[in-house]
Amino acid sequence: MNKSLFLFGFASFFLWSCSMSSLPKNEKEKILALSEITDFQQELMDEWNDPETTPLHEDEKAAFKGITFFPVDLKYRINADFKPIKNGKTLPFPTSANKIKYFKEYGKAIFTLDSKQFELTLYQSEPLHSEGDESLFLPFMDETGGETSYGGGRYMDLNISDIKNGKILIDFNLAYNPYCAYSKYYNCPIPPANNYLETEIKAGVSYQQ
Repeated sequence: MNKSLFLFGFASFFLWSCSMSSLPKNEKEKILALSEITDFQQELMDEWNDPETTPLHEDEKAAFKGITFFPVDLKYRINADFKPIKNGKTLPFPTSANKIKYFKEYGKAIFTLDSKQFELTLYQSEPLHSEGDESLFLPFMDETGGETSYGGGRYMDLNISDIKNGKILIDFNLAYNPYCAYSKYYNCPIPPANNYLETEIKAGVSYQQ
């Protein structure tokens, strides 16, 4: 690496760190949240736009309109109460390809949005993808479905390590569409009725018909 570029980058990082440390806690948290969301959006767009990583098949690329997002809104970044489900049931999820996938209940996220209380169930894949897998699957639908978001629901990826002191961060700005929103070649679980939110979630990936 060019030495001058390295020094410039280090100096920029140092100045950024110093400026961050002088900010109030809530301002720092806001900046970090916006950075996380921006990184997520960029990585998702890069994945779909890059011919080497796109999930699209060759015959679908020409019709692809790109990944679009609702405006970032931190009101949809919620520190929800987490309630574990003891002896959770393993349930069949119908899929877009008229098949069945299985997921086990893990816990519930309980939160308030626009003065209304909601509840979403978090699941683990059954069987687990690998030994020690701590990933959690949060599929949901809301009242934007079929209008400004994909009618087949959206997903969020979480982790058991995200649960801290009885809380779990649910950021709808990180919600994304299943592959089936853009491609006919995938087999995507349909969110269960208990994860339908009777409100509009105008955050995360939107949808171009």
